[in-house]
Parts: sequence; C-alpha cells; structure tokens
Amino acid sequence: MPIFGMPNGSMLLSKRGFFFAQKTSGGMTTMKRTFALILALALMLALAACTPAETTPTAEPTLEPTPAPTAEPTPEPTPEATPEAAVLTDMLGREVALPAEVKTIVSLAASNTEILYAIGAGEMLVGRDAYSNYPEATADIAVVGDFNGPNIEAIVSAEPDVVLASYLQDDVLNQLTELGIAVFCTEASDYEGIYTSIELIGAICGKAEEAAALCAGMRESIGKVQAAAATEAQPTVYYVMSFGEYGEWSGGPGSFINAAIELAGGIPITKDMGEVWVNPSIEQIVALDPDIILLSSLYTIEDLSAANGYADMRAVKEGHVYLVNPDWVERPAPRIAEAVAEFSEIFAEFLSLNQAA
Repeated sequence: MPIFGMPNGSMLLSKRGFFFAQKTSGGMTTMKRTFALILALALMLALAACTPAETTPTAEPTLEPTPAPTAEPTPEPTPEATPEAAVLTDMLGREVALPAEVKTIVSLAASNTEILYAIGAGEMLVGRDAYSNYPEATADIAVVGDFNGPNIEAIVSAEPDVVLASYLQDDVLNQLTELGIAVFCTEASDYEGIYTSIELIGAICGKAEEAAALCAGMRESIGKVQAAAATEAQPTVYYVMSFGEYGEWSGGPGSFINAAIELAGGIPITKDMGEVWVNPSIEQIVALDPDIILLSSLYTIEDLSAANGYADMRAVKEGHVYLVNPDWVERPAPRIAEAVAEFSEIFAEFLSLNQAA
C-alpha cells in the first residue's frame, strides 16, 4: 500500500485511513518504530486479504435413488378349464363316462329317438334304427340297421359322440364299448323307468331342464286320467302284441304296458304271470277270458278272430276288440301318455255299453 510523505512531519496513509506521527524529543527513533509497526500491520492485512476465507463446505445433498415404478403385471389370459367328463349311470346300472362335448348321437331304439325330439335334441341325431319313424323328421336321418341287428360299421362311420341303445342289445353295447364309443342303455322296461330314461337322455344331451318339463307334463296329464278312472269299475284287459305264428306276446307285471292299462282304469290279465314280457299259451288266455282285448293296429280284428282259440273269447264274440297304435303302447316314450288317454276312452265306452245293456 503506497504511503505518501506530508509536510510538518505528519504521515497520511492513502485514502482508506490515516495515522499521526508525533514529534517527540526521541524524534526519529520514535518515528522509525512507529513506521515499523505500521509496516508490520500493513503486511498482516495484506496477507489476510490474500488468504482465501475458509468456507464451511456445503453438504452435497444425498440423492435417494428413486425406485423404478413397479410395472403393473399384465394379466395372463386364463385358459379355459377343460370340463371334466361326467360319469352317468345308465338303465343297466353301468357307469359310462360322458364325453366333454356331445354334439352327435346315434339312436338304436325308437323310444330313444322319440325322447330326443321331445326334449328338443333331434338335431343331434346322425343315425337311427329302422324302426325310428317318429316324428317325420327322422326320415332324413341315416339308418344304421334295425333294432335286432344294428350295423356296427355304419354306426362307427356316423362318428357319434354317444350311442343310445336298448337293454335288449347286449352284444352291441359290448362291441361299441370295446371300440371306445360312449354307449348308454337308455331304454326303460317299466313305467317309472320312462321318466328315468327321459332324464338320463336329457343329462346326456345337455337338455336337463327340457327333460324335467316333459316329465312333469306327462305326469300331470296321466294323473288327470287316473283320477277320473278311479271312480269307475275296472274291466279285465289283454293287450295283444302278437299272436298265432308270431307267438302270444304281451306285457307282464311291472311292464309299462300293464302300467298304462292300470292307470287308465283296467286290470291286465297278465298281472300275475311273473315276467315283464310274457308269452302265455292260448289256453291261459282263453281261461282268463278278458272283458276287453286291445290289439296292435299292425293286425286286423278279422285275423285275430280267425286265429286259434280267440273266437271262443267273450271279447271277440261281443265285439270288444279295439285296435290301438302300437307305437304309443309298446314304446317306453312320452307318447305313453296318449296310450293311457286312449285306453281310458275305450274302457269308458265299454262300461257305458255294459250299463246300457
């Protein structure tokens, strides 16, 4: 820092400050000391000015690592569950695995075919037996043999998911099972079995609700007929499935044919013969001498009257032989309700004529 000398022994220190030098008797010595002190002070100030001020280091901010946003997991499409194959018990007590999907069916009995159409599953039918003739739509379905001789090759060629068979077709059941085809016995032999059959076919086709509704409707209509018949006398009745050279065949105890007669207010003469399907001798039939003979319309009354033994029966002599539709009577299917209604009308007519006489 420059120092300028001033007159009268005084000293002026720049424009930033000033000091006084006193004249004393010590004169020059005192001034030297004073000058040395000033110089030392100036040097100290200069050094201080040149030394950088210590600064308190500012703490660097610690950056917390920002966690990467968690990606929302993209839901994987849930694969459709493969439906487990249901196992159903058929009319023979066999446990059969039902395919996961049933789209095509072959029916080997006319009753099964009628049930399929009655519950709205007729479009699934891809093969039928030759006797399946109802409803008319069956005419467009391929025939795979008749009831007594189904054609295994034709059945396999139809590629059915399921085959519906009769309890009278053991060989076919076994052969188709060995070929890996799901085959169910769905034909009934007794009256209550008809309802079981309908429900079973409904379960197989995915038409359980429709099957239940059909059963309820049948029970209701038959119940009304039964209630009305309960107040009337009960005629004895014989139903002729066949006669003469074909053998005397009819329904026996526990058969749906006998049940239809009983529900309509009659008493079947075969009720104590011991078998579901009976083949009585003509002598037995003549001895029981029924009030009414119900004859399959496949035959004529004239033919029956001319057959051995029948001309001796009271029903033939008195004109109480009635033709009935065998498809209603001999098939364990929904139209059994129509058979019961028709029987009831016949019995009522007979009773009316007897009362008039």
